[in-house]
Amino acid sequence: MSKGKIRLISELPVIVSKYKKKGKTIGLITGCFDILHIGHIALFQSAKNQVDILIVGVENDETIRKSKGVNRPINNQNSRTRFLEAVQYIDYVFPIIDTFDYSNDKEATRIHSNILKTVTPHYLITTKKMDKYWKSKEKRANKLGINLLDINYEKSKSTTKIVEHLLSEL
Repeated sequence: MSKGKIRLISELPVIVSKYKKKGKTIGLITGCFDILHIGHIALFQSAKNQVDILIVGVENDETIRKSKGVNRPINNQNSRTRFLEAVQYIDYVFPIIDTFDYSNDKEATRIHSNILKTVTPHYLITTKKMDKYWKSKEKRANKLGINLLDINYEKSKSTTKIVEHLLSEL
C-alpha cells in the first residue's frame, strides 16, 4: 500500500503504537461516507479538534448494500476512500474488507471488535443522536478499554436524504 493516508488495517498497529509512544491521542470513526457532504466534514473537524490522530475506516460496498439497500452505495469503496484521503482533518483512512449486516449484532460485534483490537484507538467516535447503533458500539469499545466519544454537531444533510431528493427530481 502507499505511504500516504490510505493504509491497510494491518499497517495501523505500528503507526498507532508510534503515536501513542509520543503521547498522542488516537480517534477512530467507521462508516459509509457515500456522498461526502458538509455534515461529514463537520464530524471530521469536530473529531480532529478532540484527538491528535484521526483514523477513518470505510465500509465495503456489500456491507452498505445490506444496510442501505441495493441502490447503494453511489460511490464504490475505492472512490469513497480516496475522497476521504483529501479531507484535511483525517490522518489515515483504511478500507474495511469484512462484510457484515448491522442488523446482525453478533456479526457486527465480531467485525467491529476485530477492528478495535487491531487499531487500538483511545476513542471510538460517533454521533449518538444520529447513530442508531451507538449503544452497541459503546459496549464493544468499553469491553476493550476504549472510550466512546460522542461528537455533537448539527447535521444538516445525510447521504440518504441527498439520494432521496435526487430521485424525487427525476
